[in-house]
Amino acid sequence: MALARRTKLYFVSGLCLAGLFLSGCSTPAEPTEETSGTALQINADELESHLKEFVKDDSRAEVISDAKLRKSIPEAQAWIEGLSVSPSKCGVTFAAPVTEQLANSKMAAVQFDDRYLTVAVYQEVQALKNQWESESKASGECARYSVTIDGKTRAYHLAKQSLKTKAELNDAYVVTSSDGSTTQQQLVIRAARGNVMIGFQQETSAKQTQEQLQHGAERIDALFEQLE
Repeated sequence: MALARRTKLYFVSGLCLAGLFLSGCSTPAEPTEETSGTALQINADELESHLKEFVKDDSRAEVISDAKLRKSIPEAQAWIEGLSVSPSKCGVTFAAPVTEQLANSKMAAVQFDDRYLTVAVYQEVQALKNQWESESKASGECARYSVTIDGKTRAYHLAKQSLKTKAELNDAYVVTSSDGSTTQQQLVIRAARGNVMIGFQQETSAKQTQEQLQHGAERIDALFEQLE
């Protein structure tokens, strides 16, 4: 699947974190002693290496580096300009935090056969908390919205789920979309510890959701341990 197509999937599912390709960004500055605190200190190459080690037993898993993610932005931004989101505030709500995330963190992602994983390592713990609050507010205000592109409209609904990991912050939603004839569901989960945010996204169904939530929580906890 082309990177641009992944981008579209992330955006229309309403996930700010996984929609990390959607807006312009600047290269993060290196943290100073004053701002680093207890934050995990890791560069983009080290983050990529950690993810490769994390998925080494899955030959089909593809690690996408920080540089590749940022390179995809212009094409993704051009695609976004062709979208119409209703209510209109939701288009801005979902896109705006992405700029902040890219400007304040190093990122990497993994594409599996049936799901995506994203990792963002922020310069500061407070920057992550601000991002988390922004995304939570967006999800609350835009639990229902629709996206129109090329004359075709899909309606979206976010249903909050219970997620438990060893991280301080946890969030999960089932995102249901329909064009009136077909319906799809995506499970979107995220967790944050210190200055690190991890997210998963995959297709789901009513029968699969609870098992996928448990599996996602286990994988998130395992990745946090590896990064530490």
